Amino acid sequence: MKMRFSQLLAVLSLTASARCNVPKSHITRGSVLKQPEDRTEHGQTSRYIIETERGTRPGVMLQQMDPKSGPSPSNSYYKEFDCSDIFSGFSIETQSENEDTVRSMPGVANVWPMRSVPLAPIAKRRPFYPDTVAKKYSMHQWTGVDKLHAQGIRGQGVKVAVIDTGIDYTHEALGGCFGPGCKVAGGYDLVGTNWSNQDEVKSPKHPDDDPMDFYGHGTHVAGIIAADNDWLIGVAPDAELLSYKVFADADVITASIGSPNGFADNPWAVVASRLVEKGVVVTISAGNEGSQGPFYSSSGSNGDGVLSTAAVNVTGMPNATFADSKPLAAYFTSWGPTNELHLKPEIGAPGVNVVSTVPSQQYEEMSGTSMAAPYIAGVAALYLGYHGGRSYNGPGIAQTVVDRIATSGRSVAWSAADIQLNKTAPPFQVGSGLVDAWKVLHYTTQVTSKPFALLDTESFQSDWSATITNNGNQTVTYDFELEPQEGFEMLDTYYGIKSLFEIQPMTIVPNVTLSEPVVLRPGQTRDVDFFFVLPDVDDDLLPMYGGKVHINGNNGERVSIPYGGAAYDTEKEFDTMFSTVPYLSGDAGRPRWAFDVESDPLDYAELSSRLRYACFHLRWDIFTRYWDEANWVLPATPGLGGYIGSATSFRDADLYWYFDPETMDKDDTIAFPITRAPRGQESYWWFGKLANGSYIQPGNYTMRFAALRPYGNPNMSDHWDVLRTPFEVLPHSNTSTNATRLMKRAYY
Repeated sequence: MKMRFSQLLAVLSLTASARCNVPKSHITRGSVLKQPEDRTEHGQTSRYIIETERGTRPGVMLQQMDPKSGPSPSNSYYKEFDCSDIFSGFSIETQSENEDTVRSMPGVANVWPMRSVPLAPIAKRRPFYPDTVAKKYSMHQWTGVDKLHAQGIRGQGVKVAVIDTGIDYTHEALGGCFGPGCKVAGGYDLVGTNWSNQDEVKSPKHPDDDPMDFYGHGTHVAGIIAADNDWLIGVAPDAELLSYKVFADADVITASIGSPNGFADNPWAVVASRLVEKGVVVTISAGNEGSQGPFYSSSGSNGDGVLSTAAVNVTGMPNATFADSKPLAAYFTSWGPTNELHLKPEIGAPGVNVVSTVPSQQYEEMSGTSMAAPYIAGVAALYLGYHGGRSYNGPGIAQTVVDRIATSGRSVAWSAADIQLNKTAPPFQVGSGLVDAWKVLHYTTQVTSKPFALLDTESFQSDWSATITNNGNQTVTYDFELEPQEGFEMLDTYYGIKSLFEIQPMTIVPNVTLSEPVVLRPGQTRDVDFFFVLPDVDDDLLPMYGGKVHINGNNGERVSIPYGGAAYDTEKEFDTMFSTVPYLSGDAGRPRWAFDVESDPLDYAELSSRLRYACFHLRWDIFTRYWDEANWVLPATPGLGGYIGSATSFRDADLYWYFDPETMDKDDTIAFPITRAPRGQESYWWFGKLANGSYIQPGNYTMRFAALRPYGNPNMSDHWDVLRTPFEVLPHSNTSTNATRLMKRAYY
């Protein structure tokens, strides 16, 4: 199941503020415009989410895009967001613009390519049948939730919005009903029962007021939060659930939706961060791409203040007990940090063999960070139910909850190439460790601090501080302790970064000057300082290091702040962005194409590259024949400085061996530049179409395929890793034969 970023923005914006105005149906546009569901086979083109400056309306923006005719078949918008304190803007489908041209328009605050964001895939699932053994089943003993339940703390009065596949509200463990007074108190289905993200033409969206789940994922998530029957108890069984929330006043939002994107400025993360500022706690799964190794964090979870949640294996089968074994990091949980070296995830929660509800009165055991994020949402609901939410404490309560959860973690065992119980998983994998709900709710020590992101050797951040408040009724002395966790070397000479199963733990310890002990009277607050010095290691192998600074009170309380950094210079080590020279089809030195997809053999440009590190800006630009790198300038304007335009690529080039004109649409393209591209292998097919919708004419040209280096300035030519080559565009040969195409399909 996938969801468009535009749908996520609609849900998120409406969750926090009653002042938002997001229509349930698509906006009425000019009569010549077709809704995306009804587009012809040539209608799927480049899509963007545009954030507008305050006071700018979408209709004005469309006039700027096509001033002669206003809204036209080449430019249409189909969802508007009007929530001035969270997000205002619209999404657009266009055949004549790319990110460069949209961003340059007056009134545009930001632009993002629209992408489908999938649910984090389930690492494992199997049926689970309640029996006499299962009645003893609980993971809550590992997190302190069981002790809170014993005190009658069950999340009363808190509303948790679940952004997922819906909820089977008929399940007896979820209340058996839907609407006011029920456990599942409200919600909305943004796409309808039969919608398929894979084919929006054959299965158009039909939103309705019934968020029934036919897939199972959302129901499982809901049960983790709030299930309540004789043998299965959720984290916050008295909390109210909202499925695809489209009205105001949710206290907590949880989503197990995302895709690899290590940049914190993607729209999913930006809006989630703004919601936290408004007082809503947001938990998002870290992702299940752990096999990819470090620097593979997930889109929405990268937001500032958003609780990115890792999965921890607490051996939560019915016969396990707290004393039997040590929790360990789940091998599948995605690793941070972000591409800017900010620490993600923040915290871990049970995510392996988690039993919960699924449709049709059934239960299943599932594994994934999709199970961990709702667990943390449940812990947040317990806190808000006990201490009060934003209506009582103000919007700052969300950050308070985030800080308390993120500093509560219990260190867990290393789990990468192998399991080593005597070594600890680094913060890049599990944040501060396994959540301790008892600490979150009952500790009188409050620590306000972001994780200590030490960055790399070139941008090293040595000085850090934290604010400690003693909310108890006794004087407390606090001292400080360093817990170095496992470091590792991540260099892979070809891929750039090692996969999970190549990483081995090693000891890398920075020199740290800890604060002297401090004494705080009841109600007193004080800042404490820490000074870090880079560890002395060989930077050529890309070493990473991390751990925690413990804050120990003589009242028996201990909370922790994670730290982490890279003991190398990112700009220097990733000066070469491509693993090898990108492959380009055609004659070596001077390729030539007719861009005739009806011919035999098929005649178009195929380009394949592998990024060693995530790339904020990937371009494929076309210039006149004698254009030179000294003439590089941004923004690039067609007709000026030898610039012809940006190339486009067939949307699904990575999915097929070749283009089949009988079953595929050559106009189903995405336009360069591509922003926020994850590391890894990508293929692109250019059929001669430029980003403005026109086709390149026969002649001689120069192409420039380039990846912006980490922290690079896009205006500087030497900040790019560049493939530049002359090429020739030939007239069409029109030599296609159906028989040959059929033979080629059979061969492949």
